[in-house]
Amino acid sequence: MVVRSSVPRVEAPLSVAGVTLFAAFALIGLGRTGGVVLGAAFVAALVLLVRFARVRPADPMPAEVGDFLDHATPVPHLGRETLRVIAGLAGTLIGAELLVVNAAAAAQRAGVPQAVVGFTLVALGTSMPELVTSIQAQRRRNADLLVGNLLGSNLFNSVAGGALVGLASRDGPARLGYPVLAAMVAISLLTWLVLYRGYRVSRVEAVALLVAYALTLPLIL
Repeated sequence: MVVRSSVPRVEAPLSVAGVTLFAAFALIGLGRTGGVVLGAAFVAALVLLVRFARVRPADPMPAEVGDFLDHATPVPHLGRETLRVIAGLAGTLIGAELLVVNAAAAAQRAGVPQAVVGFTLVALGTSMPELVTSIQAQRRRNADLLVGNLLGSNLFNSVAGGALVGLASRDGPARLGYPVLAAMVAISLLTWLVLYRGYRVSRVEAVALLVAYALTLPLIL
C-alpha cells in the first residue's frame, strides 16, 4: 500500500498527537476540564486539516491508478449511489451495535473485567466499519481514503470522543492504568514510523503491527 508523501507529515502526526493528549488526560483523570481541552484540540485539528488541504498541491497520480481509472466503469447515478451509501452505513452501524451489546453482555456474565471487554470485543465491534471500509478502499486502490479513514478515526475517537466523555462525566474523572496508555501511544508512534519509512506499508510491517497489538493484550488481563 503506497501513501502520499503528505500523510506522514500532516495527518499521521495529528493522529499521534490526539492519541497522546487523550492518554495524558486518561492517566491523570478524564473529567470536564479534560473534555474542554480535548474539544478545543478537535476544533484546532479540523482547522489545520482544512488549511493544509487548501494549500497542499495535488499529488501526481500513480500510473497504475490512472490505468485502473481509465478502464473503470462510468460513474453511476448520484442519487442511487447516495442511497446505497446510507443503507450500507446503517447496516454496518446496526451490525456493530448488535456485536458490541451482545458480546459485552456475554463477557460481563462470564466475569471478564470491563477494561478487557473494551480493548477487545467492544473495540472490534466499533472498528468493524473502519475495517470493512479500509478493505474495500484497498481493493479499489484508494489508498488515500484507506489511510485517511484509519488515522482520522484515531484522531476523532481520541479528541472528539474523549471530549464528549469528559464533558458528560458525572462520577468524577475516569482513569486508566499507565501500561495500557503507554502501549496505545507506542503503537500510534509505530504506525507513524511505518508510514514515514518509504511512504508505503508492506506485508511484513503489517504483520509487525498485528504482533504489536497482540503484545498489548496481556497488559489488560
